[in-house]
Amino acid sequence: MPNTDAFHLLSGYQFVALNDLPLKRERIKAWALQAGLKGTVLIAEEGINFSLFGSSDCLAEWRVWLSDRLGCSAPVLNQQRISESPFQRLKVRVRPEIVTFDRRFDAQGQVGQPVDPHDWNQLLERDDVQLVDTRNRYEVELGSFEGALNPGTESFTDFQQWASDRLDPQRPVAMFCTGGVRCEKASDWLMRQGFADVYQLHGGILSYLEQIDPENSRWHGECFVFDDRVAVNHALEPTGRQLADTRRMTTDGTLDDSPTADHAA
Repeated sequence: MPNTDAFHLLSGYQFVALNDLPLKRERIKAWALQAGLKGTVLIAEEGINFSLFGSSDCLAEWRVWLSDRLGCSAPVLNQQRISESPFQRLKVRVRPEIVTFDRRFDAQGQVGQPVDPHDWNQLLERDDVQLVDTRNRYEVELGSFEGALNPGTESFTDFQQWASDRLDPQRPVAMFCTGGVRCEKASDWLMRQGFADVYQLHGGILSYLEQIDPENSRWHGECFVFDDRVAVNHALEPTGRQLADTRRMTTDGTLDDSPTADHAA
């Protein structure tokens, strides 16, 4: 029997200027295939977003390779032990954005203040904070933080209009998403609209579930993930939910940010 502790799922992102994207795509694909990795890698001029399954040694080498060859030396990461691959194959894609939202996003600009998972509960106890789930409706309906506002969006790009209509720029905003990448863009956009006090859960829901004991948790329900597991519980174990269950939650039968849309984190 293989040692399942030797296999991990590593998800992460970093906003960093990249060029020669077709060439980088081929180099990433060749290296990852040789290392036996499976999953999704998205690259754009603004950075990289990935979720990969493989041996712990190969994933450690991947992090070194990212730093040495792509200049991605400080990605935001989530890693967990997992017994079998939640991916069928490796996909490496070039995209206009690593998460579709607003191409005016400036990775070097001002984004929300990152909040460590261990400090998140304390922030949520403040009466003046607007707690916002930046994910789409079908994700929120599986689970969310207690008291969070649900924008009810079918696509992340719809968040801008909802925020303009519903959020008070004079009050603090605390936002969260699966792995953190959507909050980077959403917080940048809010601050460009005049929101001065914006916070974001560092590492997203996955980091919170990994670090916070269930008895101290403010999370309720399941967390949608962008791989064959579909959803995980507080222990980051698959719940057995089928992708068809989430498709029925959408109005048009499609999942804008589903695994079929190559979303990574």
